[in-house]
Amino acid sequence: MKTNWKSLLALSGSLVVLTAGAQTVIEDFEYASDADLWAEWMPGTGSIMLSSYVAAGSSGTNSMEVYRYFNANDWETQVLTGPPLTTPVVIDANQYLSFRIAGDPEFSKGTFNQLYIYAYDSAGNFGRWGSAVPATTNWQVVNLAAKNIEKPWDSPALPTQTDIVQFKIFIYGQGAPAGEAFEATIYLDDLTVRDAPLIDFPPPAPVRALIDDFEGYADDAALHAFYTAKNSPAATATAFSLARPAPQGSQALQLHIDFAAGRYPWGAALSAAVAPFSLPDNAVVQFWVKGDPSLASVVDDGTVFYISFYDESGAAVHYTSTPPVVAADWQLVKAPASAFWSGAVTDTGNLVQWRILVEGWNGTDESPARSGDFYVDDLRITVPPGLALVQDGANLSLNMSSLLTGTTYTLRQTTDFISWTTSTFTATGPTRSLPITAGTKGFYQLYYTP
Repeated sequence: MKTNWKSLLALSGSLVVLTAGAQTVIEDFEYASDADLWAEWMPGTGSIMLSSYVAAGSSGTNSMEVYRYFNANDWETQVLTGPPLTTPVVIDANQYLSFRIAGDPEFSKGTFNQLYIYAYDSAGNFGRWGSAVPATTNWQVVNLAAKNIEKPWDSPALPTQTDIVQFKIFIYGQGAPAGEAFEATIYLDDLTVRDAPLIDFPPPAPVRALIDDFEGYADDAALHAFYTAKNSPAATATAFSLARPAPQGSQALQLHIDFAAGRYPWGAALSAAVAPFSLPDNAVVQFWVKGDPSLASVVDDGTVFYISFYDESGAAVHYTSTPPVVAADWQLVKAPASAFWSGAVTDTGNLVQWRILVEGWNGTDESPARSGDFYVDDLRITVPPGLALVQDGANLSLNMSSLLTGTTYTLRQTTDFISWTTSTFTATGPTRSLPITAGTKGFYQLYYTP
């Protein structure tokens, strides 16, 4: 870790936790040599070394490079064991664990690609925070809310978060069943406990007004080339296809899910990665959805429909609701951006992927298996345009904002709310200005049809 504070220039040979301002630096891998790194961190069955590949926002010169060959076996995992801390770390529930990570496209070959930060107290209790391993080689920032700590099945209890004495990093490359074998290299840096999330995001990308209307797929094979089925660890199986008729256009997405017996079974369709797009704070996500009434008898607090958007780090925002799971007829859902929630800080200005998921029930261990069919169509992001009169010297201008490039807008003007003058234009950027002739009186309305 870093030892470039004047009072610590003579320290070496063991990991020391430093507190600076509103953050506690756990590890930033500023070791003098690979030998010094190996003296502190145990890599398990893979290999580790220092690397000069660091994020632009990092103040250090080193990161830790981790290499691992993941066999085609269930639950192939790389475990990185950090040294015992000389001073226990205190992690408040309102804080965040932040770190930088650069991934590897090879992780897309596995079936469960997760990284967990494990924290241990002096009594041997431990908990963890998790995030997806990115399948891109550029640096990402991951912020994990401390309050979302989970107790692994083999931990006696959650740790006392005022007495954290060791950290480990678990990297899952395969789940159950396993995918094909692969080898991958990732980079880790700047593990800290912070009072506020580490924000290292690029400027927001344009809005992707149409997420998917399912009209552009020639057949099911084309659909399968873009979407991938994802399932809960139990023996749930998801199949998806194009469905007709549809509430908009001629095609919709159909998910047929064979839910496994037991608790919390779910199935999903995950999109391929696309060019970054943003979900502005004033946006509304709208889509058509139809559920399966046959699940009405098992509806409980675990019966949930999800729409999720992911940034490049794998962090996501989610909209969840129960009624669509058992809706007998098509219904239009409009979810404001404020209704989306997340367990980690997500770069909503640069989202690259989405997931449509249905969870069947909470249930009990004895809950029997069931099947259901669920439909989604015309998934869009809508943004209400802004309209304001602005004084420009002696003149006025009508300023339009929050426009979606390529979208056709209707501008209406009236002086009496009886007669209207109407014009249309196609937005070429997020703003547009229209001069108002001196002496003009009236009211203006701006709108578009998604």
